[in-house]
Amino acid sequence: MQLGRQTGTLFEAVVSASGLAPLIAPEVIRRACTRAGVSTTIPTTDDLVRALPAIRQALGVYMSPEEVQRHMRAIEKIAGLKH
Repeated sequence: MQLGRQTGTLFEAVVSASGLAPLIAPEVIRRACTRAGVSTTIPTTDDLVRALPAIRQALGVYMSPEEVQRHMRAIEKIAGLKH
């Protein structure tokens, strides 16, 4: 399932906050959402919260644990979680 170019979506915010290269970030986040059973458009913050573990796991393939933690904090803020 491909997501069209939408601006200002939760999906785009997560892609931007992921810290991944722009070329691979959308597909990595899409696949993480799919593994979590979440629509790849991430329609709500509740969906994003459900996808967080899969996104964390996906980021871990590409970056150090410290980097994952830093980017996950930004993504969790997008989901409305407090730190």
